Amino acid sequence: MKRHQPSFRIHPPATHIIRLLSAMIWIAAFAPAQQELPKGEAQRRSGAATDGFIEMKLPLGQIFKTWETDFHPKKIYHVAQKAPNASDENDGSASAPFKTISKAAAILVAGEAVEVHEGIYREWVKPENGGNSPEEMIWYYAAPGEEVVIKGSDEWRPEWMETRYIGKDQNRKWLTYEATLKGGQFEGANPFCLLNGRIDADWGYNKEFEHCRGMIFLEGEKLRQVSKYENLEELKPQDVGLFWVEENGMTIHLRLQNDKNPNGLTFEITTREQVFAPRKRYLNYIKISGFKMVHAANPVPIPWPQRGLISSFGGHHWIVEDCEIGYANTIAMDLGGGWWTYGKGEAQGYHIVRRNHIHHFGVCGVAGWHNMSNEQVLVEDNLFRECCTMNVPGHCENAAIKIHRTVNSLIRRNVIVTTYYGSSIWLDGEICNTRITQNVCLQNFDCTWGQIFLEINQGPNLVDNNIMFETHRYNWGRGVDNAHGFHIHDAERVAVLQNLIFNGEDHAIDIANGSADRTGGTAWNRHFRVYGNMIGAYRVAIHFPNETSKSDHNLFGAYRSDLAYGFVGDGKTNINYEDWKKLGNDTHSQIEPLIVSIDYEKLTMSVKAMSLKTTPVYAGQPELLPEFAKAEDLLTHDLLSRPRPDGFSVGPLIDLPFDGREVSIDPRLKNAGRQR
Repeated sequence: MKRHQPSFRIHPPATHIIRLLSAMIWIAAFAPAQQELPKGEAQRRSGAATDGFIEMKLPLGQIFKTWETDFHPKKIYHVAQKAPNASDENDGSASAPFKTISKAAAILVAGEAVEVHEGIYREWVKPENGGNSPEEMIWYYAAPGEEVVIKGSDEWRPEWMETRYIGKDQNRKWLTYEATLKGGQFEGANPFCLLNGRIDADWGYNKEFEHCRGMIFLEGEKLRQVSKYENLEELKPQDVGLFWVEENGMTIHLRLQNDKNPNGLTFEITTREQVFAPRKRYLNYIKISGFKMVHAANPVPIPWPQRGLISSFGGHHWIVEDCEIGYANTIAMDLGGGWWTYGKGEAQGYHIVRRNHIHHFGVCGVAGWHNMSNEQVLVEDNLFRECCTMNVPGHCENAAIKIHRTVNSLIRRNVIVTTYYGSSIWLDGEICNTRITQNVCLQNFDCTWGQIFLEINQGPNLVDNNIMFETHRYNWGRGVDNAHGFHIHDAERVAVLQNLIFNGEDHAIDIANGSADRTGGTAWNRHFRVYGNMIGAYRVAIHFPNETSKSDHNLFGAYRSDLAYGFVGDGKTNINYEDWKKLGNDTHSQIEPLIVSIDYEKLTMSVKAMSLKTTPVYAGQPELLPEFAKAEDLLTHDLLSRPRPDGFSVGPLIDLPFDGREVSIDPRLKNAGRQR
């Protein structure tokens, strides 16, 4: 995408319960050992606990440490489908490798690994066993320097029969082609026979529920599915092609650009629901490194369960690193319990998701449901692009990252670009002692409620040093979804510090009134702290529901006459800056018209101001709520992991120039400190 047009004004006004006591329960973690890394691991672990890991404190004050140690497998199997002697009858040695990953998955036991060599593996990898501990994991990894692709699709070269359709304009005739699938093509059910979701679900009808789960690709590009045969007429210039599936789930009707004849072309069709997922629940201590995994025909997760392209299936202590994960029909990765209430393992969470490129998923990138708390989860240094592409607005599981009941967890340094029907980051239900920091969230077309959204919790939680840029409303027929930057409802005790929140349509920071019906009889909506943020180009800057929350030391990128605030109480009436200050808010904040531009491809930003040269710095540190650690102990680094100097500086970047120069906003550790 080309550079976004600059934006620069705030426009005129236009039931789960967690006790606060539980916030004090700290989960002990193992410190990472300093040992020599096994073959191939050093390259993958740049930025991990043994190489450049930046210590960071959680809201309650303890340092977040992972449980990970340097795992040395006691035995390594090999898979090399291109080797002349490859066979699943071999012993799996380097000289006599297996042909499929599935063979290794069937025999690996705790403490062992499999090195997979170059090739395209069309299979659903179903681990038979899990590991026992950090020292006895099971590790699946791509051989260093080799591209290993695992696909939930198979090639398809049918005989296509030409058909002809006369469009609405009787003089406009166009070609379609049809072909028939065969039942033996699929591992499990035929996804072209199954709908994305149940259209009579309690969560309501959504447009693409009626589509089938199967996907078709041509030269790596996804064809767009339509609801009716006559909709094949609606071929757009950006479409590779369109397809429609008959009620029998076996007959495919196709139209390509320029009415091209598909005979002789090789298509790929999804033939598997998942790509890497055990069929046994509660397998633990599994590590996946360096693969490209694509094409999963999985369902919409409400009604449950969640089934990701990758799934821990209720297991804990998984690591997914340095992978490319793409074209999941709905969920790229599910790492929770899979259900809301069904089944409980010995623990849940403790997952590490780092340095992955996750793209083109219909509903959610990283998901985790809450039949148990998701403890000590780390999601860091990932790139998400083309997120939540399925047109199911209001479905309520839509986000690049959507995890329930995170406890003692850290979500940092992720880049999330272009989300269509959902939030960038959404944590839901009994979140406690979790920190969302150093993330860059760009361009949400329907962010549902907020680009970053926290729901149903009493904290304490911290949202700091993030960029939230460009949110859009969405009118989906039965109502309009709001477009807030940061949004929260039915929640308390959250600190929102040193973020840049710019260019949207509703509230930059929206603290909504809580509902007693959702939180056990008492509405949760108190004790927020909003300090040191750069805010601009929103209709309303900040809304508080009552006077227990405080805002100060912010920089408002607007003209004074344009500033509007949500009136403390009803959330509907807006007030001006002077009346806002009478409530005790933003008495030390500054107002300066700003022009902010972001390049979504280069991940750079430029800021222009009328008189300021750089972001303001205040002496001392703000006072947070008593439950929180001190601000100076929490706010040690900026967006790019550079140490912050003394004083309390505004915004996510130290020394941000206000003269229009481009600076990097890519927070991923390997790019920290890089400027353009």
